[in-house]
Amino acid sequence: MPPQVEDIAFIYPDRTERAAAAYRKSRPKARVVCTLSSGDERTVYVPARVARAAAKETPDLPCDIGGLTNWIDAVGRRVCYAALVEMLAQRDHGESEARDKLARIGYPPAAIDEAVERARSSRFLDEERYMRYFIAERLRRGWGRRKIEQELRRKGADPTQLADYPDAFFSDDEDRCRAAELLRRKPIPDVRPFEKLVRFLMGRGFSYGVAADAVKAWLSEDGDEA
Repeated sequence: MPPQVEDIAFIYPDRTERAAAAYRKSRPKARVVCTLSSGDERTVYVPARVARAAAKETPDLPCDIGGLTNWIDAVGRRVCYAALVEMLAQRDHGESEARDKLARIGYPPAAIDEAVERARSSRFLDEERYMRYFIAERLRRGWGRRKIEQELRRKGADPTQLADYPDAFFSDDEDRCRAAELLRRKPIPDVRPFEKLVRFLMGRGFSYGVAADAVKAWLSEDGDEA
């Protein structure tokens, strides 16, 4: 008969472990220490939230180690999905961004895959809705197309997957209007104003053509030479 689990202890990360994990931009894991009838110990590492949930519903002991591992896995899958739903309730996330956050917390790939699939099937997680909202919100902040695309791709989302992209979101006239609005809030440099303002707008994601047109119009309106 294989050794049985006779006792379970939950050990949570201390301050030093939390600080070290923060430096790595991850979360420290808790330890589920199982004492076996043979006198040996088995340790399972799980996110702290999983350990806290498991501690509230420990199985009857003694039990075999395989059954205990399956039980911890089931708790972890349930808690992973709950964490994802809470994350999405705060704001929309792209699938890649959501996966990255769950992985940094310490959930295993299988639990993340299951949570993402459940959230996708219930429309809690919707890549198209996320990208449309992201683009609209960044346009309101005065971002240009290139910066929006760069940021979406950094988050693992591809706006070209939208059927009406980019025509439904961008036009040169609208880009010039947003660029002009940014220029109205920025002082005109005393030295090389055209170059500096064009560089400013390109840093916000506008193309050179749009930036140059907007700056020329702004300097002309203000009375400075481009």
